[in-house]
Amino acid sequence: MELRLQGKFATTPGTRDVLPPESVRLLEVQDKVRERFRAWGFREVITPALEYSEVIEEPRLRDTSFKLFDADNQMLMLRPEMTAPIARLVSQRLRNSPPPYKLSYSLPVYRRTRVGRGQSAEFHQAGVEVVGSTSPAEDAGAVALLVDVFEALDLRAREDFAVVLGQTAFYEGYLQRRAPEAATELLSALAAKDLAKVDAFADALPDEAAAGAREIPRIVGPAADGSVLERAGKYAEEGKARQALENLRGILDHLEAYGCLEAVILDLGLIGRYNYYTGAVYEAYSPGLGFTVASGGRYDNLLERFGRPLPATGFAISLERLLSVLPEKDPEPLLVLVGGSVEATRSANLLRQSGVPVLQLAEDLPPEKTAAYARAVDASWVCYPAQEDRLKLARVEDGRIGDFELVSVDEIAWKVLS
Repeated sequence: MELRLQGKFATTPGTRDVLPPESVRLLEVQDKVRERFRAWGFREVITPALEYSEVIEEPRLRDTSFKLFDADNQMLMLRPEMTAPIARLVSQRLRNSPPPYKLSYSLPVYRRTRVGRGQSAEFHQAGVEVVGSTSPAEDAGAVALLVDVFEALDLRAREDFAVVLGQTAFYEGYLQRRAPEAATELLSALAAKDLAKVDAFADALPDEAAAGAREIPRIVGPAADGSVLERAGKYAEEGKARQALENLRGILDHLEAYGCLEAVILDLGLIGRYNYYTGAVYEAYSPGLGFTVASGGRYDNLLERFGRPLPATGFAISLERLLSVLPEKDPEPLLVLVGGSVEATRSANLLRQSGVPVLQLAEDLPPEKTAAYARAVDASWVCYPAQEDRLKLARVEDGRIGDFELVSVDEIAWKVLS
């Protein structure tokens, strides 16, 4: 009977309870990300967890969404991502405000996942969207903000992370001019990052077109290295490809002005989701992690679906993935004060006023039980009320309480916080 109850009250597949200290760290990271968004002038919005199914168009996202029906038998979805809800919000709620709209969010999203695949059905996304501007300065600003967020969390460019930047319209423009009959197959293969299939399709093209079809996806190098764009320039003929390359140059000029060019790697083979991204596209990676930490780009066609055609660019960060690549951090100091007397409560209050985080236990526990409790809540200090305005203070190390000393509230604040 007990085993059946445990199974019944377990978390659903793909979800989990997040406990301290991980939960504390996740919230700290979320606060830091939101603070950087505000510093760049983005205004935070909150959208409903439920959206009408028509809001989400992309087949992959629709297939992995949690679906339910309302009282009128209309299909609803738990939001599987945030870009489409932001597009809906802009189209519905901001019609009377002048663009561009610079909006941010930090919210959970939901996607069905198979048990045992190591993926989450509920995770947190934080991101920004700039709606209403085609300027390469806005694409560069989004990339620079992403770099700023990582560096604010003590990640080092090129050592701990890199932003890989591509340009969807460049390859597409080249193919439309040189091999329009094979453009769809080549773009689909490259979006899937299948270079073997790209080469197979290119083999069927005339030699002159085949050279660019094979070479462009392999143009990769540091953004600060001008030779990368020189290689791309060989395929930047008149029309869309040349415009795309000029757009990319403009983005790099702004990134240099931001001082973050060293954090960026150019990859002309990165085009993002096929038929979604329309210009700059980028992904953030960290060594040792097999997934992107963040991704984004320009998507100028999405808002047309919502009746208000506006250009847009932005990115989303997976906070759980970001948390997994951050440097280890010592837990914040916490003091367990044992005692249920009025004097103990007064001491706890004075300590908090002095900036010391205090967890007061009203039960009069002996030191050995206090040590076990302190270990369970990651507290590094314990104290007991003593005579007059003094307390007995001891450090907790390796789950054991050290020697007690008689100290004042001011002395405790100095010892715990220093």
